[in-house]
Amino acid sequence: MKKLLLSITCLLSSLIIFATASTATTSNFEKAISISKNDPARDYYLIQIYHCSTAKQITNIDAFLKNTFLPYMHENGIKKVGVFAPVDNDTATDKKLYLWVPFKNIQKLDKLDQKIEALDPMGNAAIIHLESTDNSLPYTRIEKIITRAFKFQPEYVTKSSLTKSSNRIYEYRSYESPTEDMHLRKVHMFNEGGEVTLFESLNFNAIFYSKVIAGSNMPNLIYMTSFNNMEDRNAHWKSFVEAPLWKKISVAPEYLNSVNRNETVLMSARDYADF
Repeated sequence: MKKLLLSITCLLSSLIIFATASTATTSNFEKAISISKNDPARDYYLIQIYHCSTAKQITNIDAFLKNTFLPYMHENGIKKVGVFAPVDNDTATDKKLYLWVPFKNIQKLDKLDQKIEALDPMGNAAIIHLESTDNSLPYTRIEKIITRAFKFQPEYVTKSSLTKSSNRIYEYRSYESPTEDMHLRKVHMFNEGGEVTLFESLNFNAIFYSKVIAGSNMPNLIYMTSFNNMEDRNAHWKSFVEAPLWKKISVAPEYLNSVNRNETVLMSARDYADF
């Protein structure tokens, strides 16, 4: 009888522990769902990089983007599309064009992809044809990256205090982290840590901030700021590194070593694009 009572007692204790753990797990899950519901809807961005070996390829892609791709995006509800080229493109061995397309949600990106996939590749739909007239390759490679906007700037900025000009500089930055944990710390540094707010207070004219969810250099984040010219850009960064907030968070233990590679590309916008 004592053994039976002991077994029943152990069983009841186990059930109480399981029920408590289950309740805690459910509570944490419900809390996570609640946080997710309160999180504002965020943009998704497609960054498409055309890698080329000749100036002629760049010229042909420019014509394709101007006459076919951007009008197609506009017809499908994408109001703003950016096209940028590195300022040293002419002398570079790997010449590039950066195409940036914002989507209100991932479903819109998927819907557009399905629409293009449904086209007959043997037909004459201009949106899927970029062949050169002499049958040479139109580019070396296309690199595609999908990102999601930061919670502290959930949508791209449609207005800017800067006027569009040939001197305007767009700064594209990719911060790569050694691990997912360190990457999330760097994202936290931008959001809760105050880096986004600091950029805004210094009028960096940020176009977007985003976390990469599919790409070749993960884990990483990508953002883009803009300036009147190169001198303006240098002056802004001088103010940034001298800001008390940056001096504080740049040495904070929780953010140290969160980035082990930084790619910075200074670019100008194509005149036919929307930025």
